[in-house]
Amino acid sequence: MVKKSDLKKLNSIMQEGNEFKNLKEYNKAVEKYLEALSFIEERIKEPEERVDETTNIKSQIDQIYSVKIIDIIETASNFIDKVDFNSAFNTFDEAMRIADKIVDKDMKDYEVNQINYLINKTKIEESLFQGNTIKERKEFDKAISMLRDTLNAAKEFYMEDLEDEMIKKIENSINETYSLKVNILVEKGSGLRESDNLDGALEAYKTALKLVDNYFESDLKKSDKKNLENLSNHIYSNKIKTFTERGQKLFGENKFNEAAKNFEEALKISEKMYDTEEKELEIKKINTVASGVLNPIYLEKMNPILNKGKELLIKDNFEENISIVNEAIDLFEKSLEITNTMADSKEKSEKLNEITTLIDKTCKTRIKYIKEKSIQKIGQGDYGRAINDLYAAISVAKRMSIAEEDNEDLEDLKNTVNKVYLAQIEEVVSGGVNKLEKKDYDEAIKIFNKALEMTNKMYLTHEMEEEINKIKGLVYQAELKDLVDRGDLSEELQKYEKELEKLNKKMDYAKTIGDPSRKFQEMEEIKKSIDEVFHSKIKLLVEQGVQLADSKNFKDSFKNFEAAITINESIKSPEFKNRIAIKYEYKLKLIDKAQLEIEKQNYDIAIEDCNKAIELDSTFIDAYYHIGIANNKKHEYDTAIGYFKKSIDLSPNHAKSWNHMGFSHEKLGQLDKAIDSYKKAVGFEPKYVLANYNLGNAYKQEKQLDNAIGSYKKATEIDPNYAHAWLFMGYAYLDKNDYYSAIQNLDKAININPDLGKEIKSVISNIKNSIENLNKDLLEKFTNK
Repeated sequence: MVKKSDLKKLNSIMQEGNEFKNLKEYNKAVEKYLEALSFIEERIKEPEERVDETTNIKSQIDQIYSVKIIDIIETASNFIDKVDFNSAFNTFDEAMRIADKIVDKDMKDYEVNQINYLINKTKIEESLFQGNTIKERKEFDKAISMLRDTLNAAKEFYMEDLEDEMIKKIENSINETYSLKVNILVEKGSGLRESDNLDGALEAYKTALKLVDNYFESDLKKSDKKNLENLSNHIYSNKIKTFTERGQKLFGENKFNEAAKNFEEALKISEKMYDTEEKELEIKKINTVASGVLNPIYLEKMNPILNKGKELLIKDNFEENISIVNEAIDLFEKSLEITNTMADSKEKSEKLNEITTLIDKTCKTRIKYIKEKSIQKIGQGDYGRAINDLYAAISVAKRMSIAEEDNEDLEDLKNTVNKVYLAQIEEVVSGGVNKLEKKDYDEAIKIFNKALEMTNKMYLTHEMEEEINKIKGLVYQAELKDLVDRGDLSEELQKYEKELEKLNKKMDYAKTIGDPSRKFQEMEEIKKSIDEVFHSKIKLLVEQGVQLADSKNFKDSFKNFEAAITINESIKSPEFKNRIAIKYEYKLKLIDKAQLEIEKQNYDIAIEDCNKAIELDSTFIDAYYHIGIANNKKHEYDTAIGYFKKSIDLSPNHAKSWNHMGFSHEKLGQLDKAIDSYKKAVGFEPKYVLANYNLGNAYKQEKQLDNAIGSYKKATEIDPNYAHAWLFMGYAYLDKNDYYSAIQNLDKAININPDLGKEIKSVISNIKNSIENLNKDLLEKFTNK
């Protein structure tokens, strides 16, 4: 128990300390609190009371240090405002020494972090000030270099907020420095323009525009760019005026060829102008004057060349001779080149249309001939020569007047080339899969990598990406199966965790490096190493995901895939990001699960799985298709139709979607639409037995019995053991009163599936009795005749 006299004395000491604190005499306040601590140690014997009082006073001391740090930081801010950075840094050092005295760890860490933050922020402000000082000395290149280094450091410092005011301030300073360089070039250009050195002035403005491209986006960039473009266009306009006036003068003197050259030169200069209203006005003025002068001359020059090309196309089977085709196209292109130099007019547009039509028609004729030859070679398995032919056709297609991105013939040829390569690749991949099954992993990987190299020859399409993803999947599957065979995956994962821990420690150290350039370089190297570890970890997670899904442990499997996706999003290096087809494997396993859920009649769960697959790949046909199947099972046929349509939009020849959409229409009583859908299905996949059977059922309901029988027959030809097709074909014959054929088909159905006999035995018996009675009646009539 503390004596009253001791407590009074302690309170007196503490009161004195508080008064010094209020007067901001922090050192004296601390001395008083330390005196209080000594007093407690001497006079309070009860350990618990001593600890409580001691803790309280130490907390008070820490608070004094914290308040003192705030005052010191305010002093440092005043030095920064006065651009006295050395004094500011010395003041921060003093604050850091005081922070070091704080006992409470959390408070100490907070204060140290705050001071470090302000030190780094001040370094950036100092660097900005130094850069601006150099700018004011007109050492612009040196200033820009320093300001860019400052900007890099600021971006690293303000990583969480790249829109920070300081970053904008530095960017504006860089822009202003470039603008000063631009102004010097503008003055130089203006001087050259006044001395009639127009080309020199244009070169000066062009150099200035290149500098403007280095600006950060801002109003200054827009205004400087617009000003330079206007200055350049003004010079171009003066040059154009000189040539058009000279051309008009020569035309008046009947010197047509010389006049034409001047108008041509004026048009060429107008093309160099920057896109403004002034450019449009100049071109319009030139065309107005030149169309009556130039166009007749150009037509007289062009028509003989065009007619010579037309004559080549009259020859029989010209498309078989590549020399004739190339000569004709060369002539047409030469005609086109001359026509393009004509002044804009209705006559020019008509002639351009005529020539481009001739070029395209010639190319299409040659392409058709080559393609037919290549298809024959593909049929003979001569892929190499077929591809050579197709490349020759592509060369012709590229000469068409249509832009490549709009050229359907070119696109079709590229797709055909891809199909040939895919056929070759599939043969190679098949060999790799065989090695994989035999656990010859090294050889399998070599074969798959060879297949990947072959994809480099393909044109970039969605189909190519799918193939690459498929092969990549096989490569990492082989790598990881090899790894699994050699040990426990969990141990490998632990190894990567330890490696990441080491790299994160290295990153913490790198962040403390003072030199911004070295700091950036060091951090980039560590980030790359982290990405490499992430890549290896993803491989393991995906392989575990695949294995768990194959053993029907979908819950844990999907956790692995989600973890792999999360890690992949953290990867920044292009060489490691998206190298593993995580989403591809994940979506396949989601569909595997969805199929099992449909079998278990868990339709809503199946739909959830498919929707997750669509999140991973919005073009994944199987996901839309299985949602349609689940909705059919739920008798929600309109919804099912919507999803089947989505899969068909992605792949118009997806026979299964057409078939099941037909079933949905049939259940809704929309038999016309059902028949159309079933017909599409068998059109795309003639040996699709279920679609043929369903088409027969729909025809039967519509009383189109002959069509129904035809479809049932097709189903039984594809699958002779399809009992229900034989059964309903029998019923169709029955509806036609063709009892003999009915009995034959019904008997066939029962022979395949005896259980069906229980249902239709009485029907067959009645038919046979009716036929016997009919035969007896006919026999009696014949006998009594």
